Amino acid sequence: MHDDPILTTILAALTLISAAAFILSVGRLVGRFRSSSTHVLMRCLTGVCALGAAALFIHAAVFIHGDWRPLQAHVDGLLLVAALLGGTIVFLQGPSRLPGISTFALPVLTFVLAWAICASRWTYFRFETDKGTMASVWQTVHLLGVYAGTIFVSIAAVAGGMYLYVQRRLRRKRDSAGGPMASLEAIERWIIHTSTAGFAMLTLGVASGIVIATSGPTVMGPHWWYSSKFVLSFVVWVIYALLMNVRHATAFRGRRAAWLSVAGLVLLLATFGIAVSLAIHAEHTPVNSDAAVIMEDR
Repeated sequence: MHDDPILTTILAALTLISAAAFILSVGRLVGRFRSSSTHVLMRCLTGVCALGAAALFIHAAVFIHGDWRPLQAHVDGLLLVAALLGGTIVFLQGPSRLPGISTFALPVLTFVLAWAICASRWTYFRFETDKGTMASVWQTVHLLGVYAGTIFVSIAAVAGGMYLYVQRRLRRKRDSAGGPMASLEAIERWIIHTSTAGFAMLTLGVASGIVIATSGPTVMGPHWWYSSKFVLSFVVWVIYALLMNVRHATAFRGRRAAWLSVAGLVLLLATFGIAVSLAIHAEHTPVNSDAAVIMEDR
């Protein structure tokens, strides 16, 4: 088990900062904090989380792994997601982009940072890669596709939750209550665009994962094609294939597209949980080989 007190401590502080920014965003949404200084403070806190996660990503590469190869452990991927997600939130908080997004995105950022604490302190494991081999190249492509896809999937799900809230508020004729919110049309555009990017990255991740699984033994075993990890990954891929073509399929527009984007993130998180559990189980499973028996006899 890995335990870097600097990494864990800073992650805990960033998690609290993200939670504080979320509280401010909720207060702004319900009309408690209407001043511009609250909005500036909220963006600053979110920016601190993004920059802090990026700094920790570099810290892990230099002081923990000892080189600059990216994504050598699950915590690295979570730090990358947190850094890019936080930066995206700061960008979208602008009044002419997607106002009101922070209330729905900051809980996701807080969750990712909290998960990174667990991945650093209690469930740490490194990805098994062989330097200079084709398997290492495919592993890198797979991880980049998965984590980049996770970023876009998270943004799409956040936009989906925001769409459902704004639609409900409009139906109840409460448009003037609380802080400013983006229009349904603008939110739907973000769902479509980010789902398209997420679909492309997840396709890359799934395709490279199949190459890895068919090239040799994996933690999923010989029957990987109907394992829970692969089935859930394929379902997520299908969901974003639908969302990518949402403009051409009226049955999946608007509210249905929003629900699909949220469901896609939930299933992707479940897939991550299964993948981490399989990796930790494989790491702690004793190897019963003839060589081990010979060494014990000696």
